[in-house]
Amino acid sequence: MSRKTFLDYFLITVGSVLTAISIVSFMIPNNIIAGGVSGLAIIVFKVFGLWVGAQMFVYNIVLFLLAFVILGVGFGIKSIYSAVLMSLTVDILQRSKFPVFDASTTQDGFLLVAIYGGVIAGAGMGLVLWRGASTGGTDILAMIFSKYLSFSTGTGLLISDSLITMLAVVVFGPIAAMYGIITIFTTSKTIDGIIEGVGNTRTAFVISKESESIKNRIIKEMERGTTMLKATGGFSGEERPVLMVSIRRREIGQLRHIVKATDKRAFVIIVNNSEVFGEGFKNLT
Repeated sequence: MSRKTFLDYFLITVGSVLTAISIVSFMIPNNIIAGGVSGLAIIVFKVFGLWVGAQMFVYNIVLFLLAFVILGVGFGIKSIYSAVLMSLTVDILQRSKFPVFDASTTQDGFLLVAIYGGVIAGAGMGLVLWRGASTGGTDILAMIFSKYLSFSTGTGLLISDSLITMLAVVVFGPIAAMYGIITIFTTSKTIDGIIEGVGNTRTAFVISKESESIKNRIIKEMERGTTMLKATGGFSGEERPVLMVSIRRREIGQLRHIVKATDKRAFVIIVNNSEVFGEGFKNLT
């Protein structure tokens, strides 16, 4: 087994277990329904007493088969491993009396459960997605909606999760469903933070008559590579290079100092990056 494969499965295992802990410790005991197959499984568990993990396993197997038959999409071993591991872990933790957080025992308990449960679940799911796997679930339904109902995948996911949330309103009442929405939002933002590195990098575009001097100072003082893009001014019609450089968030001040000291009339645009791969940043592998 290669080092990369070992790291992938290690992080997928950690992520799957973290997500299972969130479900068992925060969501099940407090009727927090955050969409997905776990939300549907919790509803059925509360009504009929069927094991949550076993339900999740069955639902995911059915969805994986639907994806293959209807969409012609096969899911990798890592995704199946994550879905099975999470299902098993949920039932093992639940049957072993794993510690739970009872929201009714403290002030603002349900809000704390919604936020921290979402953060833990988001961290777990983020690790799984980061390593190229999937936990299955309603994202497969979203893909089916997208194909046959002309919805985007994002809209399809919203619809499928909203249907489960509406079912939660019927079973648990509107308040529990409202906290579930908070958990969905928190989970989503945490996943983005894990995958995108919490917006840690920026790309700057500098337009200046002194672009050559600015470039040299960036290379020498910041030890960052730069790219010179050919551009033409829309108003002046003059050809002038645009300097592009990717930096870490903490380096913005240093870049501003260099530009200001070299050309106070320079035009600077700084944008957020989802991710940056390459020397000085993340590796592609």
